[in-house]
Amino acid sequence: MAGNSIEQMVVTISIDTECDHDPNWVRSNPLAFESITEGLPNRLQPAFAEVGAIPTYLLTVEVLEDAASVAALRSLPGDHEYGTHLHAAFIEPEKKFFDYAGVDSPDFQCASSAEVEYRKLENLTRLFEEKLGHSPTSFRAGRYGAAAQSIDSLQRLGYKVDTSVTPHLRWSEPNATVDFRKAPEQPYFPAPGTIIEPGPASPQALLEVPVSVKPRLFRDPRWFRPWFASVAQMKEVVRYQMKRHSRRRILSINMMFHSMEVIEKASPYPQSQSDVRRYIDDMQAALQWCADEGARFVPLSELRDLYLTA
Repeated sequence: MAGNSIEQMVVTISIDTECDHDPNWVRSNPLAFESITEGLPNRLQPAFAEVGAIPTYLLTVEVLEDAASVAALRSLPGDHEYGTHLHAAFIEPEKKFFDYAGVDSPDFQCASSAEVEYRKLENLTRLFEEKLGHSPTSFRAGRYGAAAQSIDSLQRLGYKVDTSVTPHLRWSEPNATVDFRKAPEQPYFPAPGTIIEPGPASPQALLEVPVSVKPRLFRDPRWFRPWFASVAQMKEVVRYQMKRHSRRRILSINMMFHSMEVIEKASPYPQSQSDVRRYIDDMQAALQWCADEGARFVPLSELRDLYLTA
């Protein structure tokens, strides 16, 4: 393994798993779920199996409310993990939309009061349990809109891992701003009252697993994410993390993207079958390169126990 003291590199793939969108990045109208019924079983899972990767699919309200999507999820072949992904406007209390077709969901969940946010997360968690028969333990906030109170709620609900933090980035929506510019780049147990400062580890603590990025002077960071980066650029992100954190025993690399990005015209990104093929080929190439560098693929939730014993 490259680096001075890195003993193992672990790669997670965290996927916001949602209904199909349109090229303007709003939900399709009429609402469609080809991302789930076609994209997961016939595009993503075979691609991951070829390189030995284990994805974590983070499921939204509308996916869990759709019977065909739930059936596809329950029968999905291969190694994978399911977690949750909250768009706050789509669930009670204070639910804003009951028909999701053609709408956007900019609200940050952490703009709600702590009690309202907790109840939203609780309702999403119970919906997941009802549809899939077990409890979720990994999570990402919609639009990355999480804060200290989000971590508190997730811990109360038994989650092991959150992956809402995007280091070096600040996000703003009409109802709130979240600032991760000073957040650590590698996994940490958040200190009480914060989402961006490390605290002590404990068996009950939630592990924050940031999305892997490489900062760039006067430009937005480079993401370890297909389409947003070429294969060479994704390798650069990993090499940067290897060098920057070479004294860590465990190096975490966390890829993220959205499920609908592998369906043509279901996002602003691939618009043709050839675009989708390039997207998947690039994703596989980057993941295979990580494997060749000695990386081990794990589901998100497995990281918490790994870091507790580190």
